[in-house]
Amino acid sequence: MRKLSLALLAVFALAACGQDETVPTAPTPSVGIETEDNVEFDLTPIIEKGHGVGATIRSYEITLENLTPDNGGGAAQVFSPPVIATHNRSLRMFRVGKFASEGLALIAEDAINQPMFDRFDNSPAAFDVQEGGGVIPPGTSATYTVQTRGGARRLSMAFMLVNTNDAFSGTDAIRLPRDGVSEYYLSAYDAGSEENTELTAHIPGPCCGSPGEGIDTRERIRKHAGIHGDGDLDPAIWGWEGPVAKLTIRRIPRTYEITLENLTADTGDGGAQVFSPPVIATHNPAIRMFRVGHIASDELALIAEDAINQPMVDLLEGSDRVSEVQVGGGVIPPGGTDTYTVVAERGFNRLSMAFMLVNTNDAFSGVSRLPLRWFDGRVSYYLHTYDAGSEENTELFEHIPGPCCTGAGEGNDTHERIRHHRGIQGTADLDAAKWGWDDPAAKLTVTRIY
Repeated sequence: MRKLSLALLAVFALAACGQDETVPTAPTPSVGIETEDNVEFDLTPIIEKGHGVGATIRSYEITLENLTPDNGGGAAQVFSPPVIATHNRSLRMFRVGKFASEGLALIAEDAINQPMFDRFDNSPAAFDVQEGGGVIPPGTSATYTVQTRGGARRLSMAFMLVNTNDAFSGTDAIRLPRDGVSEYYLSAYDAGSEENTELTAHIPGPCCGSPGEGIDTRERIRKHAGIHGDGDLDPAIWGWEGPVAKLTIRRIPRTYEITLENLTADTGDGGAQVFSPPVIATHNPAIRMFRVGHIASDELALIAEDAINQPMVDLLEGSDRVSEVQVGGGVIPPGGTDTYTVVAERGFNRLSMAFMLVNTNDAFSGVSRLPLRWFDGRVSYYLHTYDAGSEENTELFEHIPGPCCTGAGEGNDTHERIRHHRGIQGTADLDAAKWGWDDPAAKLTVTRIY
């Protein structure tokens, strides 16, 4: 029998309380952690798939920072909205020492992106093509999210330094990092497609306002020599030194939206089965939160009998085989749903979850060791209900913690194996018509969002 604090009794005094009180205990690293390699799922898959990020997709956060000096009034160098593409190595946006394509020349001279965008967007060698949402003034930055798949692991980008004749910067087919963060300092280049007159009549930026008025040339792309002061532009106002931009690329770990739906009937007045706030974890394959046919760990029994989550949280957080642990923010009433976001770091791509059906002695549900790496977009499952085998199913009010009752921590201990729950039998205080349910009790939907 497990005693419960008065604070915990308040959790289920009302079904809609939305708070999970927990009792901290010392971690027990060896309990409930198994290392079997075989995978066991005791849930029913729903053959439905939906929108979401595919299994082979990688996502990246791209931050572009303008390092040119902020001299006020649109001075120094504003960056035009960049064209950004992920693609395979057969595509090139520009190459130093080669002639600029027409699409690149239009970006470098007048910040016209559409031809370059169309070229990449129409190519089977490109995967993700996008355009920045606005200009990037000196001293500021903009962040974009791009995706890759298969062989499209290269990143290209081009944008204009708008207070110039045809200066641009960017990257050409750089390899995206497999993991972690990469940083690059970007130089300014001369597209060689327009004479560097430095005349306000030939420049489109805030210095000048004359798009499309330059003098055409045909020279090779080279590093830009900067503003010389040969025309109307003062180097002290419009010039720059060194790299003009910093590019930071961060691999976004696989991220999933987890939606848990309570399928039990809403019979009113706290009836049927309220779900306790679930414990959710992402981890490597060595972890099991529970296993049907085996004895429940003490940590799982505390969830199943009285919705006490903290010992399981402590156990999981104390393991280097676990990446992330969280607890739902509130109870889930019949017909209700709650959604959580989980991150699956490299090597930690299994999902486990457990929660109590609180108008029972020791019924719980969840998943154990679900392999997230197999998900393609969105997949749903029906979840069965289990008997933890740690408390006798007396169905007496005085032994049950939920809104039906007042008996937190007062059940009769047993030592049986986890098995499918038989439901409410109506053998004592619980009326099966009011507190019962038909399995499955829950639906779990996993959507990959990054």
